[in-house]
Amino acid sequence: MRVIAGTFKGRRLAVPKGNQLVRPTTDRVKESVFSILRERVVNANFLDLCAGTGSMGIEALSRGAKHVTFLERDPRCIAIIKQNLDACKLTTESGIYYLLCRDVLKGIRSLHKREDTFEIIYFDPPYGVGLADSSQNHLELYTISLVLLAKTTLLKIGGTLLVEHAKQVDIPDTVGSLHRTRQKCYGDTVVSFYRKKMG
Repeated sequence: MRVIAGTFKGRRLAVPKGNQLVRPTTDRVKESVFSILRERVVNANFLDLCAGTGSMGIEALSRGAKHVTFLERDPRCIAIIKQNLDACKLTTESGIYYLLCRDVLKGIRSLHKREDTFEIIYFDPPYGVGLADSSQNHLELYTISLVLLAKTTLLKIGGTLLVEHAKQVDIPDTVGSLHRTRQKCYGDTVVSFYRKKMG
């Protein structure tokens, strides 16, 4: 796994041994997503939600994001994210990233209490990684998380939420203030784009 473009282009990123903790976003999906986002990444506050290895957030920093928050529940993945940030010569003193070790729902609430806001949120829970959960269980996780994101002020009005999910998980077109504007399919992987609207 590598950084595709920008300041850290070509930098190799570590993944957990055996790759049982995460299902990293493929280079193909990552390249397509950032090609769509283009200049919106520059100077943006970016939330890497269920960050895994931190690949998406680091790609955002490489392409000019102002600040990235990495939210990840597994301490072992947090250690991998730190390792990957170090590989890119990014330190905590730089003030351009924040690491939060919490599960997704507690993390969203915590960031909301901090009054953090983001122009871009990338939400990619580890579907299909050694989990016995059914598609219905995954749909519930997505739906509950989307409802919470719609209720909070984490995503700015006009901001973009990208949700990566399996093709068989049919997430809603509209959840409160979040409205799906686009969907891209990459084999069995789908990325749904939502826009935050007033009300």
